[in-house]
Amino acid sequence: MKVMNNQTSPRVLTRKSALLAMLLASPVLLLCIFLGKVEEGFGVWACAGLVILAIIARWDLRGSAWFWLAVLIASLLQIPFVLFVPWQNRHMSFVSFLPFGFLDYGMVYGCIKLAEKWITRSKEGSSPN
Repeated sequence: MKVMNNQTSPRVLTRKSALLAMLLASPVLLLCIFLGKVEEGFGVWACAGLVILAIIARWDLRGSAWFWLAVLIASLLQIPFVLFVPWQNRHMSFVSFLPFGFLDYGMVYGCIKLAEKWITRSKEGSSPN
C-alpha cells in the first residue's frame, strides 16, 4: 500500500472569493475601456477574473515556481478565447457566456492540477526508498 503525501486540499470558493477575483481583475477592464475595446474588455476581464479565482483556489501552492509557470501557460492559452469569441454579439446574453466561463476556469484549474501531478510524480520518482 502506498502512503499518500499530505497535500492540502484546494480552498472552497465562495461568493466573496469570486467577487474579490473580479475586483482584482477590474483594472484590466478599465484599461480596455480606456483603449476603446469595451466589448473585448469584458472578455479579458472575465478571463483574468477566472485566472485569479483559480489562483485563489490553489493559493497553498504559491511558493512553487511551477505553479506560477502553469498559471502563465494557462493565461497564454486564453488569448485565442478572448480573440475569437464574438463579445460584441448583442443577441448573446450573460447566461449564454456561462459555458465558456466554466470551460475557461476548467482549463486554468486543469493546467495547475496537471502541473501539480507532474511535479509530485517526478518528486516521488526521484526520492530514494
